[in-house]
Order: sequence, then C-alpha cells, then structure tokens
Amino acid sequence: MYIAENGQYAKLYIEESAYSGVKKIASKVAEDLKKVTDHEFTVEYGLPKDTDKINAIVIATLGKSAYLESMEQAGKVELSAIRGKREVYDFRVLEPANGESHATLLIAGSDKRGTIYGLFHLSEIIGVSPWVWFADVMPAHKDVITLTQEDNKTSKEPSVKYRGFFINDEWPSFGNWTFRHFGGFTAQMYDKVFELLLRLKGNYLWPAMWTSSFSLDGPGFDNAKLADEYGIVMSNSHHEPCLRHSEEWDLVRGEDSIYGNAWNYDRNKEGLTNYWRDGLKRNGKLENIITMGMRGERDSEILGHSATLKENIDYLKEVITTQNQLIKECVNKDLDQVPRMLALYKEVEAYFHGDENTQGLKDWKELDGVTFMLCEDNFGNMRTLPTKENRDRKGGWGMYYHFDYHGDPVSYEWVNSTHLSKVWEQMCEAYDYGIRDIWVVNVGDLKPQELPLSYFLDLAYDFDKWGTLSPNKTGEYTKEWICTQFGAFFNEEEQNKLYQVMDGYTRLNSIRKPEALYVDTYHPVHYGEAQWLWNQSERIMQLADELEQNLLERLEKETGDTLIHIKDKNVTYASFYELIYYPAAASMNQIQMQLSGGRNLLYAKQGRIEANEYAAKIAKCIQREKELQEQYHKVAEGKWDGMMMSEHVGFVHWNDEECTYPLQCYVTPANKPRMIVSPTCEEEYTMGGDWTRKTLYLEDFLNPKCREVSLDIANGGRIPFTYTVECDAKWLVLSQRKGEVTVKDQLLLTLDREELSGKKEIQTAHLCIKTDFARVNVEIQAYYFEDDILQDKHYVPLTESVGLAIEADEYESSKAAREGEFQVLIPYGKYHAGVKAYPVTAEYTQNAPSVTYKMTLPQDGEYEIILQTAPLSPVTIENHLRIGVQWNEEPVEYPETIGKDYKGGAPSCKEWGQGVLDQIHNLSLHKNGKKGSNTITIYACDPFVLERILVKKAGKEWKKGYLGIIPDLFGQE
Repeated sequence: MYIAENGQYAKLYIEESAYSGVKKIASKVAEDLKKVTDHEFTVEYGLPKDTDKINAIVIATLGKSAYLESMEQAGKVELSAIRGKREVYDFRVLEPANGESHATLLIAGSDKRGTIYGLFHLSEIIGVSPWVWFADVMPAHKDVITLTQEDNKTSKEPSVKYRGFFINDEWPSFGNWTFRHFGGFTAQMYDKVFELLLRLKGNYLWPAMWTSSFSLDGPGFDNAKLADEYGIVMSNSHHEPCLRHSEEWDLVRGEDSIYGNAWNYDRNKEGLTNYWRDGLKRNGKLENIITMGMRGERDSEILGHSATLKENIDYLKEVITTQNQLIKECVNKDLDQVPRMLALYKEVEAYFHGDENTQGLKDWKELDGVTFMLCEDNFGNMRTLPTKENRDRKGGWGMYYHFDYHGDPVSYEWVNSTHLSKVWEQMCEAYDYGIRDIWVVNVGDLKPQELPLSYFLDLAYDFDKWGTLSPNKTGEYTKEWICTQFGAFFNEEEQNKLYQVMDGYTRLNSIRKPEALYVDTYHPVHYGEAQWLWNQSERIMQLADELEQNLLERLEKETGDTLIHIKDKNVTYASFYELIYYPAAASMNQIQMQLSGGRNLLYAKQGRIEANEYAAKIAKCIQREKELQEQYHKVAEGKWDGMMMSEHVGFVHWNDEECTYPLQCYVTPANKPRMIVSPTCEEEYTMGGDWTRKTLYLEDFLNPKCREVSLDIANGGRIPFTYTVECDAKWLVLSQRKGEVTVKDQLLLTLDREELSGKKEIQTAHLCIKTDFARVNVEIQAYYFEDDILQDKHYVPLTESVGLAIEADEYESSKAAREGEFQVLIPYGKYHAGVKAYPVTAEYTQNAPSVTYKMTLPQDGEYEIILQTAPLSPVTIENHLRIGVQWNEEPVEYPETIGKDYKGGAPSCKEWGQGVLDQIHNLSLHKNGKKGSNTITIYACDPFVLERILVKKAGKEWKKGYLGIIPDLFGQE
C-alpha cells in the first residue's frame, strides 16, 4: 500500500477514545511524514469509511478501541500475539476487504507505550531518526512511500522492563541551555525529552535535579502530568524518596513549617512523614517507581562516619517501614501493585549486606517486592551483583550506569568518553546476573551522548539482538547508527569515514578521560606513544575536516548560501557538527594541546628552542577550543546555545575548581649555537661540551623487532650550526653524514642485518657527532638474530627496560571446558582486545576454560610478567577478583588482581581511583624461565578481562609510559 505516491497521501485515523498521549504522538508522526514528503498530513479523530479511496493509517490500543474489538470479532485481525503483553505492537498492512476501496496500515498496541512504539516504528521505516529534534537529523525527501506484507511486524516484549536515563550534573550546560530557550526546566522542554525517550523505545526517566523540582517547574504540575500522559514512568534519583525532589526540601523546610527543618528522621519524624505523605498524595496516582530509603542532605551519608553499621541499618528500617505505610495510605493498599526502588548506592550497599554481626537489609521482609537498584563504580565497572540464590527475587534488580559522573577521582561531564564495547561487556554481565527490571544511565547534559544512549536503550530493548550472544557487534551497531543519521546526505564511502571519526575519537577518549588528561599523562618521548597518539588524533581531525569541507561545498552548491549562513543556519550542517565534528575535533584538539604541553616542558628543560614551537601550538589549541565551542552555540540558529559550557581541561581536583590549561614554557635562545643531542624516544640528552659531555647509549637493536632508531640534533641557540657524523660500524647505516641545524635535525640509524651476519655476540658501534664547538659520543648495541627469531612474534628482547607485549587475542591455544570458554572481545579496553570467560555466571572450578600464551626467552633467568586486566571490581561481597595462572608446568595459582582493601567506587580507595583513570590493572609476577619456549596459561576464575601480558627480564624498572608498547593493530580494528 502507498503512504505517498503519485500525489496521493494516506490519512491517519485515531479514535476519540484513544489515550491523549497516543494522540499527541500520532501528531508528531504526522509531522515526521511531512518532513519526508513535504505534504501536510493530518490526524483525523474517527475511522475511515469503507468507501474512502484514500489509504488509511489506523492507530489503536487494546482496551481503548472498539475498532480493534470489531475487527477481531469479524476475524479480520488476529491480536492474540499482543494481548496481555507489555509494550508490544502489531504493525500490519491490511489489503482492501470486500466492499472497501482502500488499504489500511493498522498500528495496534497492547498498551499505551506499545502503540507509541508502533507509531515511531513507522517513523523509522520512512527514515526519520529518533534524533530528529535533539540532534537536528533531517530525513531524506521521498515522493513515494509504500509498504508491503514484508513490512508486517509483531514486536516482542522489551528485554528490560524499565529503560531510561538520568539528566544529571546539568549545570552549567543543560541548565543554561534550557533557561535560555525554554525559561527553565519546563514542560515545553520536557516534551522534547519525553519524545526522544519514546523514540528510543525507553519508558523511564530521572529528571534533572540540581536546581529543579520536576513537579513544580512545569510550571506547576505540568511536567508530571505530561509525563503520565505520554506513558513515561517517572522516578527520582537514588536520594530523593517518596516522589519529592531534592530541591523541594529547601523550599518548604523551616522551624515553623509542618515539615520541620531537619533532614533527619530521628529528630524530625513527624515533619518528614508529612513531607513524604504530601509527595505521595500529589504524584502517587501517576505512573511512577517510588524511590525508597533515605540519604543525607545533598546526597551525603545518612548519619555520618561516627554511626555504627547497626545504627544505620536500624535507621533505614524505620524510614522504609514508615514509607511503606504511607504508600498504602496514599497510593495503593496492595504494595505489590506499586513499583518501588531502593538504590544501593555508595554506603547504602554496606547496609544492604550487613556483616557477620549485623543482619543487613537484603533479606528483610519489608523490602519484598522492592526493586534493588545496584550501581557500578561510576566509571562503568560492575560492583556487587545478585547471587544465584537471589537473582529471581520478588521485585527484581536494577542498574544505575554512568556516561557522565560528578565526583572522585575526576568528574567527566563533557563529550562521550565511553566506548560501546565496554558498555556491551559490562551491561551484558549485569543482564546475565539477573538485572532485568530497571536500567537507567546518567547522561549528564544528554548531548553529546547521543550514540552511547541510543546503544544503551537498544541493548535494553532487544537484548537478544545485541546482547551476550552477539559479541563484537558494537562496530556494526555504530555503522548502522551512522547510516540512520547521515544516510540521506553521505554516501557509503563517506559514512565509513564518519565511522572512523566517531569510533576513533571515542576510543581515544575512553583510554583516558579528557578531564583527566595532562601534559605528563602520555610520556612525551618514551615508546613513541605521544607521537603515535598525535598521529592518531591528526588522522581523525583530517578526516573530520575533509568531511566538513566536502559537506560545505555540497551545501554551498545546492543552496547558494554563504558558508557563514550554512554553518549557522543549515540543519544538515548542524547535525554533522553536533554528532561528529565538534566532539571529534574538540577532543583531538585537547589531546594535541596536552601532548604539546608535554613536549614543550621536556624540550624547555633540555634548552631546545623547539620548545617555543610547542608553546605556540598550545596557544593555538586554546584558541581553537574556544572557536569550536562558539560554533556549537551558533549552529541551527543558536538552538544549542549554552549546551557546551562544561569545563573539561586539566582538572586539578575531582571537579573543575582550579582547572588550568597547560603551562607554556619559553626558551630564550643562547647567543651562540648550542647543539643538543638526544635519542628521539629517550629523555637523556647532552650538549657535548668538554666538561659536561656524557655518552649516550642505545640498546634498541637488542630487540629483533627494531630496524631503525633516530637521534634528535637540536639547537639551543639563535645561531644555526653545521655538524658531521662519524661511525666505526658497517652494520649501522646513517641517513646523512653531515647537516645544518636551525631548530632541529634528525639522524636516522638503520640496522643492516647482512653486515651483522655470523656475529654471535652483542656488537657495539661508536658514533660521534661533531661541530666546531662540541662533540657527542653515542654507543649503539646490536645483536644478530636468526630468521626464526625474527619471525617469532613473541620473542622477549634482550633490552633491560623494555620487554614484550602479548595482546589478549594472540594466544597459542584456547581450551573450552564444560562450564564455558574464553571469548575474544575486539576492540576492547585500553589496548587492542580482551579475553573473557563466558558464561560470566558460571562457577568455574579446576576444570575451567583456559587460554595459553607462548613466549621465547633469550636466556635462563628471572623474568617479570605483568598481567594487564581491565579495571573491574569484584562482583561478590567476598571481594575477590582472581585470575588463574599457570607458568609452564608449575601448579596453577590464583592471585588477586586487586589489593585486599580494594573497594570499587570508593573515593578513599586510591587503587580503584588510579585504575579507572589509567584504564588498567597491573598484576606483577616473577617467574624463573628457561631459554627458549615458555608458556603461561590463564584460567577462568572470577569475571576478569585480560587485555595483555608484558614480559621482561627482571631487574630494571619498566620505562615510564602510559600506553607503553604500542600494539601493532591499535586503532585499526
């Protein structure tokens, strides 16, 4: 049937008896149809006549539609597949029956939200993105829209019952934006939020709460009424009980108030009881999940550090008992009919479990039917999860996840820094552990978290499609998402570049949160990691610039508008800028700013005038930062003015107080030429003076993977100089024998293996760099490796401060067991890949699955082996995060990958804080190895993800670096 064809357009029909929220969504879908066809679609209240010749789109909900009842009784439709189901729809083309002159698209919902999802399914089919308003994504124009029987669909019940997000940490960005455009946190603004949530097939919201009271700011009760009309299940955050908002308390408290003045149940029982009762009376008849329990004011501890565990538990029991009584009084006498939630956030988790002397809340009968809301560590890593015995408890389980966080060790509230592969791995673990009743994610300002939010809600809605049985599909998801947003304006080749940009900047941000990125995070020279990162960021920026330039040229040609007009007013450019260009360009600019700061500082210490060039780069990045932000606030005619105001550079504390841009150090050139020689990837340097010169040493060629190294010959003076190079080894090929240096020259040293052939000992070359005023001596060691060693990817080099990195997916063999097997996760984590045992809920015994890694050691002796694992937390109260390790044929051991006092999410736990910032845990083992082949076998135990294995001769410390040895395939997955 046609929706639009040859100038004919279908009509939308909905019965007067329909839900008012469904009527409103039907009007929004009519607007979607107009966006695609340029034809004005209207919604008619009633039903089409049999004689109507115009095709019909009929929207109906079971229990609210006489039309559906009559159609089913007449045998024209079969609705048993949706009857009694939750949030299900039937989307079906009905060909003209006898006596009818038109075809009908029937969108039938099992309930209000089911019908709404069915309506928005039509929007998706015609090419309208869920982000049509919130990211200005405009669909492609179509003159013809037709549907066939192949488009028929009966949806299934969502995998997770309640799926939504939390607008949080909303100042300065979201708060300023909504006040500038909507006058506050009003129903006019929330109408857009509700629409987005429903388009994303969510149904649950925690509203903004820093300075807002949702049920008062509509104005008045308008926000709450609108949410209920749309079928949005409202709740409050973890510390706002009984449908009252945090900010409300300050408005009504007082010594003369009926609510009292103390947020303390011991001292103010009557006042708080009145306060909660009135909240339940006001909102209780709407569709809510009622937050239970109590925390201290401003999301703090209830009774303070001096109170005992038992005192806190008893206090909460009294509070919850009162709250349940109030719910019976004000909402429903049958508590089982009232969705309730207790958030086990921060210290409340300890009250939930109790200890050997104090019974916790977890088995308390008063909490039967209450959903226990767990929380990860605020950085995306699960903490304690349901045990096998209580996964199916009455009330079920929820998970509070984070794409944004305001707290220790460092807040992250800017662009997306969570890679989808991490979301998949951890939220699948949560689902497999039985957390299937509530999923809510902190999205901060909502923008620019468009991609991870879409994925989070799609995963919750259809876990069968995207969940545990679909590993390594996040790249596929991202490409599909990009096609949805940009398929109308970018061809397939361009969409692939869009994917490289979006996935690339997100990967780099996930390796180190932008707010926690400093000049010394990545070492300016060691391992070449700073240069590698610079190259990656430059590649992403160049791709983004290329895409922007091509888009601007195309729009300029199509519209005839000026570039300024296009950038500020064109919605196609706006969507590209919001979703792709700004987050990518701003993130990569910040990386280059901090990398320039690191080089600037190091070269200034060495006295190189090159430092001044990096100081200029810092200044340029700071200016670029401001320009990018200003343009974001201009796009779409200023629609998003205020949305990118969050600080995000150089956090000194957990928040943005005292945050700083990198220092800019300047070198005043000496009044004469000054030679400064340094290995390019080392900090050591010398100026070659008669009294202060020192010999430089290079051992890079003791690594069979190394073919060339370089020396920087820099100038510290204002006068250029010439130099010559002498070398006594034929096996060392020099890129030049002389040169002139104004700022810096680079001397490339290449190993000629043929000249080393037959030499069994370590060889030493002596190289001398001379000028008229200085002389620098360099000793270079090399070793002739046979072909079998050169082809051995896992040969441990002879170097003392750099070793071998074995990536997680480079195992020699994998052995499954009855309980499960290891799976490769790629891309994943800080490096290239990870391995994790599935199913995650299995209780692995001695017959556990394993992966075996092989390495070749150059000689007998003691070696340090570092197992690098994802910075996860224990998922049991026993606080174990063990890994099974077997060295060669030695007995299997099960060391902890964390310290005994580790506590995920606790600001007082420095090990946790460092781990989530560095995005890795390191477990160091010392083993005696034999020359030749050795193996290390990893066995499943607790749920860990192994990312890589480092091996080096024991003795010297590892060379400092954030990434260390760069994986060959890093960034190329």
